[in-house]
Amino acid sequence: MKIAFVCPFFGPAASGGAEFAARSLALHLAGAGMQVEILTTCLQDLPHGLTGNIHPAGVSADGPLTVHRFPVESPDMRHFGPLNDLILGGTRLTWAEELQFMSRHVTSPDMLRFIAKQAGDYRFLCFIPYLFGTTCFGVMAAPHNSVIIPCFHDEGYARLKLVQRMAQTARHFVFNAPAEQRLAERLFGIGADRGETIGLGLETDIGGDSIRFRARFGIREPFMLYAGRRDTTKNVHTLIDYFLRYKQAQPGPLKLVLIGAASLPISEPHPDLIDLGFVCEQEKFDAYAAASLFCQPSLNESFSYVMMEAWLCSTPCLVHEDCEVTRDHVITSRGGLFFKNAADFAGCVNRLLTDEPLRRQMAANGKAYVLKNFAWTEIVRRFEQVAQRFRVNENG
Repeated sequence: MKIAFVCPFFGPAASGGAEFAARSLALHLAGAGMQVEILTTCLQDLPHGLTGNIHPAGVSADGPLTVHRFPVESPDMRHFGPLNDLILGGTRLTWAEELQFMSRHVTSPDMLRFIAKQAGDYRFLCFIPYLFGTTCFGVMAAPHNSVIIPCFHDEGYARLKLVQRMAQTARHFVFNAPAEQRLAERLFGIGADRGETIGLGLETDIGGDSIRFRARFGIREPFMLYAGRRDTTKNVHTLIDYFLRYKQAQPGPLKLVLIGAASLPISEPHPDLIDLGFVCEQEKFDAYAAASLFCQPSLNESFSYVMMEAWLCSTPCLVHEDCEVTRDHVITSRGGLFFKNAADFAGCVNRLLTDEPLRRQMAANGKAYVLKNFAWTEIVRRFEQVAQRFRVNENG
């Protein structure tokens, strides 16, 4: 069986959750015996820009994966930013404006020609994520054997007419969480006959050392942890605001430790905020283990790897009530709490800090939830079931 993953960016150096998910899933499916190829562009990733072809075009290998890279053109990008701002602000674009936007949001004519000509060589093509031209236009070039792992969020991009047409055209959808599947049903009418929730896989044998973390960074006080991109799209500014309000009302030793790339969205330093910046993977796992609780404040998630990692390192999670995906995770797993406003936040923090048995039980519940649902053996099994929906053609 030969399948292809189609994504705007690919490789071990490509940053982003969808990029990590695509490569991890492709490698594990190849390890299970599937013949897996990658169709991607010559771009590095989103932070490196949408027009700079960094990788050479052509065929290469990434372990067992055959990687086909196609160049992107260098279109006039002057109108891309204003159109993007209109989408984020909720303004409806005209059809011409949508085409103009998507044609600049990572599209390769060479890739699209390849898909249109060679789609029959694959059992199916798996497009990830939804909001790039490689998916929107690629699905339309091969609708009969297209699978989308959309990573949908409830956002302006999902309401583009182009995205709606893509959703109507694709043969099948694979979702990361039940809440994402419900969103697809609300937005596009995608029922159980065209979509199913599989989830994402993790390496479940990770663990952290709290003593090593505290010795490495000199942190003796109890702390809550945030890990990931530190900007307004992840709602980190709200986390910092609520935490500082909590500390003003209830002084004490508790700190907020933040790890990840980019600068903090605050105007001046604060003694209770500890910014560690980028740390290596094992230091991140050690941080989870040392934290009293992990907070994921994001309002737009389709899965949340960091929550799963925190649970695997035996730390309970606190999430925002308005993110349906992460709220579902804590309710289903009984592995944490959720907050709506600053008062809720303070109450949840106090509950977790003062009830040690509850904190330990929630951490254990969360870890059991991850081990049962998101170990790679289970994810590969579910994906193989999806593959059975597609007829083997003579070249597949």
